[in-house]
Amino acid sequence: MHRAFAQGYRRKALVRATGLLIGTWGLTYTVVNRPVNLDAAPPSRRDESHNDKHSFTKPTLLTQSLVASQKPVSSFESSRKPNVDDKLREFEQIHKAPPGAGISEYHVAETTSNNPSEDDHAEAILPVPSGYWSLFGVYDGHAGWETSAWLRENLIVAVVSSLVDVYDRFHREALDEGVSMTTPGPKDIETTFKDTFKDVDHHLIHERLQQVLLDTSRQKAVNTLAPGWAGSCALLSFYDSDLKILHTAITGDSRAILGRRVKDEDGKTSYSVHVLSTEQDGKNISERERLAAEHPGETVVKHDRVLGIAVSRAFGDGRWKWSVEEQKMLKEKYLGRSVLPGVKTPPYLTAEPEVTSIEIQPGDFLIMGTDGLWECLTSEDAVGLVGWWKDHSLKTSVAQPDELPVQPKGNHSNDGPRYGQWNAKKEFIKTDDNAATHLIRNALGGSNTDLAAALFSLRAWSRTFRDDITAVVVFFDDEKNAA
Repeated sequence: MHRAFAQGYRRKALVRATGLLIGTWGLTYTVVNRPVNLDAAPPSRRDESHNDKHSFTKPTLLTQSLVASQKPVSSFESSRKPNVDDKLREFEQIHKAPPGAGISEYHVAETTSNNPSEDDHAEAILPVPSGYWSLFGVYDGHAGWETSAWLRENLIVAVVSSLVDVYDRFHREALDEGVSMTTPGPKDIETTFKDTFKDVDHHLIHERLQQVLLDTSRQKAVNTLAPGWAGSCALLSFYDSDLKILHTAITGDSRAILGRRVKDEDGKTSYSVHVLSTEQDGKNISERERLAAEHPGETVVKHDRVLGIAVSRAFGDGRWKWSVEEQKMLKEKYLGRSVLPGVKTPPYLTAEPEVTSIEIQPGDFLIMGTDGLWECLTSEDAVGLVGWWKDHSLKTSVAQPDELPVQPKGNHSNDGPRYGQWNAKKEFIKTDDNAATHLIRNALGGSNTDLAAALFSLRAWSRTFRDDITAVVVFFDDEKNAA
């Protein structure tokens, strides 16, 4: 983030909303270029003491690759089995929320397929005069990890600063008019999210490009534009403990759903599904129509992809946003990439989110996941799995999809592609203390431990069979804690 841009947001957020507590979890990788000796081992020498002219002594290995420890051949011996539990639990977290936040706790987990993972996330619980603001962000990167990592550090900070502005404006107007304190409504929050998301993306795409043009250094340009060349979806939820309203903003194809406790006809506890976001991609009819209206006469969507990319909204992705002239200049002067075929009148992608609002009831829970989760589980699967995990009266440790405590029950028409690709049936298992890990385990094989081990054994083509997955589960206060 440009220094002035970052400092402006951070100064306002920290000075006017003292106590901002941001928790993030991500992976940091250091790539070290090491010299590798490419000399071949010496040719085999004939064993003079053996009469068989085809017998040779074993060649002596004089040199050893300096990166050999990173890729031992023992790793693909048939008997070698990955520790699936360790893989699933490596990055899991459970955080208790402070009293009064309206949230009891939230669980986070992530698994990697790309190396490093292109997913990221960030969370913030912020004390304010009226109670607490809680924000949860999930970022699904593509064409690199740089944009999602940049959003991890900056998007919540920018949104909080904008929220402080809008709440302060309402407070000042109430004082000027001599009326009681008023608060922003859902439309005001929606406008705030949309303006802030677009402002942040404008910085990524246009302001950072202007920085590059002030210097001839290619190295500086590569680093400055890294989060603009790569791209990322963003799913951000904001909960106001005073109003008990949850606002969810989506840019891209991640998904947020809410589970709500209900009673079945037989009086048993079950959970209903409330979908809080809609995937914005080339399959979305509304998005196709929007793009057709914005770019008349062009074939923008083909084979359910927007000029080759799956999503229709995202941060970064400069190849779909910079002008043709700008891209040609970047290729000529700053090691940029070629203009994509079909790009005539950018921008084709936007970071403007769609925003929904819902009033929270005691016992509700929020599930946020990158698209890797939803390629494996339906919304009903996910709510049923968390409901099953949450209800300790359900003692069984293995369940079929139609046995989960969710309405409606059974398999659903929007099953993701992965279980079909794996030629496997869903059978779920309950063995984790972390609800987010519980979701990811059942997304990646469930009770089929051999399938899970196989998926984690894949190397070069891992991404063909599974994506990076990040899941966040937020448990809102129950009746006994909601007062």
